[in-house]
Amino acid sequence: MSLLARLSAYSPRRVLGALNRRRSDLRRKLQYKPGRLPLRDAVLFESFEGRVVGDSPLDIFRELQATRNDLEFIWTTGPNTVAPLGSRAVRHGSREWLEALATSRYLVNNNTFPWYFRKAAGQTYLQTWHGTPLKRLGRDIVNGSVTKSYLALMDREVSFWDYLVSPSKFFTDSFIGAFGYRGKVLETGYPRNDRLSTSADIARNEIRRKLGVHDQSTMLVLYAPTWRNYERNAVGSWRSVNYLQADTELPAGYRLVFRGHTNTHSTHRTIASAIDATHYPDMTELYLACDVLVTDYSSMMFDYSITGKPMLFLAPDLERYKNEQGFYFDFEAEAPGPILKDAAEVIRALERIDQVSLDYQSRYLAWQKRFNSLEDGSAAKRVVAEVFGN
Repeated sequence: MSLLARLSAYSPRRVLGALNRRRSDLRRKLQYKPGRLPLRDAVLFESFEGRVVGDSPLDIFRELQATRNDLEFIWTTGPNTVAPLGSRAVRHGSREWLEALATSRYLVNNNTFPWYFRKAAGQTYLQTWHGTPLKRLGRDIVNGSVTKSYLALMDREVSFWDYLVSPSKFFTDSFIGAFGYRGKVLETGYPRNDRLSTSADIARNEIRRKLGVHDQSTMLVLYAPTWRNYERNAVGSWRSVNYLQADTELPAGYRLVFRGHTNTHSTHRTIASAIDATHYPDMTELYLACDVLVTDYSSMMFDYSITGKPMLFLAPDLERYKNEQGFYFDFEAEAPGPILKDAAEVIRALERIDQVSLDYQSRYLAWQKRFNSLEDGSAAKRVVAEVFGN
């Protein structure tokens, strides 16, 4: 990390923002009373602090709806999300949320709870995480960009997990080494990917209509870049990432769907000509609806490859990202699609997408064998049977 980047990390606006967040957290810590109230037969589902109602917690919720109607279902929500039918919403950070966090017998999360969280006696914490890692995590990052405070937070968080869902042996080996998890691993596949193996074309067509696409012959290109540790604004928020210019014209018959990363919601900038699906509630539905994925280093590449549909990697900052974050394997040698430097290369690849698919067919099949062998459409059933007894 450069000296300028280190200095900008401590801008007055960012420090003030951090102090305000700390003050709010301290107030919530005083209101949060785990162990003082009896547990109730409820499940609290959370995905990215309520910014999303989706990911694997959503598919676990749906499986539980079908098998455990004796449980109460609660969802953490945010300003742009609503709880699914059959559940109750609690706004992240509210008194109701703190009470649900302290008294729900089951906790299902795809990320971390706040630093003041502690598991009450009798609670079961199911951690699904949020993707197979390409980039190095936790203690595996060797350049010092991970703070001691973050590692301490993760040490504390991991100590509370009773179960960790794993989509593959690769994930299990990588994650345990990065965070030192010693609990039970459920190597089941990802519940969030079940529908990628089981949903029919009718689901695809319905989703496309919800996106405003009524011509089923239109080729939808999902552009979904991840966030960058080295791209922050003056208040410390991660900047929106977009390497497709506003005037980029896709080949005839194609239409762009843009999905900004959860970490960049506060600085989100869309593409004028694109369908903005940044706040679309269900990422899996976007995978089903779209015909080509354009991403960079996002874990979406592991999930989307279950569909067998082509992938392009728009990564003009590949060397910097690789040097600052590090990868778990040789991405350039194993990527199941071309790694591209600019929008023009993306356009050329789309113009010959059938040939690109043929060119990368052997890599794609090897990728699926390594990362998707457990994805058979029944991961949620296996997780629920293990954790909830059905």
